[in-house]
Amino acid sequence: MPCRFSRLVRWLAAVTAAVILSAGAVTTAPAILFTLEDQAGDDDGDGSLLYPLRNDLAPGDLDLRSLTAAADNDGTMFEATFARPIRRPDKRGIDAGGGSLDEIATLGFYTFNLDIYIDTDRREGSGRTALLPGRVAEASPDSAWERVVCLTPRPFLAQGQLARIEARAAERALRATAARVDDADVDALGAKLRAEIAGRAFFPSRVTVAGATVRFFVPNSFLGGPAKETWGYIVAVSGAEIEERLDLRMTLGAGQVPAERLMILPIKPGRLREAFGGGRQDDPLQPPLVDVIVPSGATQEAVLKDYDIQANRPVRLTAAVPAAR
Repeated sequence: MPCRFSRLVRWLAAVTAAVILSAGAVTTAPAILFTLEDQAGDDDGDGSLLYPLRNDLAPGDLDLRSLTAAADNDGTMFEATFARPIRRPDKRGIDAGGGSLDEIATLGFYTFNLDIYIDTDRREGSGRTALLPGRVAEASPDSAWERVVCLTPRPFLAQGQLARIEARAAERALRATAARVDDADVDALGAKLRAEIAGRAFFPSRVTVAGATVRFFVPNSFLGGPAKETWGYIVAVSGAEIEERLDLRMTLGAGQVPAERLMILPIKPGRLREAFGGGRQDDPLQPPLVDVIVPSGATQEAVLKDYDIQANRPVRLTAAVPAAR
């Protein structure tokens, strides 16, 4: 009997091994398309940016080390790795209604945004140069982009916010030139913008976090195919503002219209809890970008300091081309 049992065990082990080998034969690892490396220890923006006075954000948390793209069935799986493990949402209360952080930030992270502006045609002047609201920077003309992927803790809220921000700007422009603007005009403008935004901005919701790495999927239907190493990529990390804030000046119609921000912590003078410190006094063009992948031969500090307040020219970011690195 023991002998028969032993033979049965060996047979089961052989069958299990054969199944594993068979599965391995048909399951191949995603093909790596490219990797962009970033310098270590440069998560200080233009060199003066200071982390907020919070116990859940510290130097290294937003220090991007690499961005990898891999072909994955009907799209591209991006993988971003940071210098330190990504902070996970917990059950702390986050709003007056009793909601907890993990109920709001359901994707497994909450401290950062990762923007990827993609120049697919590599033609100077073809595409957009404006970055997402609140980045206080733009793409250089030779890196004008056609698509943007914004990995943010609350993608559906961010998509709605972007549509509202652009609709408000378009409505102001329309009212400044039109003899009369009806509600129907505003509604039609909003619908047109939502459709256009869906074609150029993608907010990933298929996301996994493990240690210092976050993986997120972007479908071919958005990019037009797998990401290519010959495209240009502007990659920027910023602090995430995950709560939707109401500005009373806009509600009451008082004062100047504040600068719009999309899910991003600003930079201000001094040290604060809900903003990055190290901001220069009376300097509206200092970008709140924490870490940026810059082209070979450039330094992040020099790039983020290159703006002109008098000419109202913000920082201009140049795309990195993986095939040229």
